[in-house]
Amino acid sequence: MSSSEKKESKIYAISVVGGYEEKIALIFAERAQTLKLDVRSIVYSEDLKGTVIVEIGDIKDLFYLIRGIKNVKRKRPIAINLQDVVKLLKPLTVLPSLNKGQLVEIIGGPFKGMKGRVVEIYSTRGEADITLLEGDSKIVVTIPTEHLKVSEQK
Repeated sequence: MSSSEKKESKIYAISVVGGYEEKIALIFAERAQTLKLDVRSIVYSEDLKGTVIVEIGDIKDLFYLIRGIKNVKRKRPIAINLQDVVKLLKPLTVLPSLNKGQLVEIIGGPFKGMKGRVVEIYSTRGEADITLLEGDSKIVVTIPTEHLKVSEQK
């Protein structure tokens, strides 16, 4: 096992001049390959102006990576955790507008295909309590709102 495989990945946000994210990410990739640096991934997003995110094994390699590049604003990268990266890069989902008493169809999860009526909405958690209309008993389940589709009321 080489020393690069033993080290745990660390993720850093590197501040760059806005509009140059793609160019700098390509320069980073070329430099990492040429110098055989322990760079595991390089990510940028048009939505995240002025930032390139780098996953790296050895912190020393990060400084070799950014040293001397003109459009890198700060020479001191900011350590971030994986959950923050996922939040930044995860596409936003459009949540359906729900009202109490509305008929809905469940389009995901274990109750997929069932119909129900909205009892309570928890907008801060992105969930809703639904009374299932299938079967004889009145079962109330909590479902994420992205798994719900508003049914046409007749």
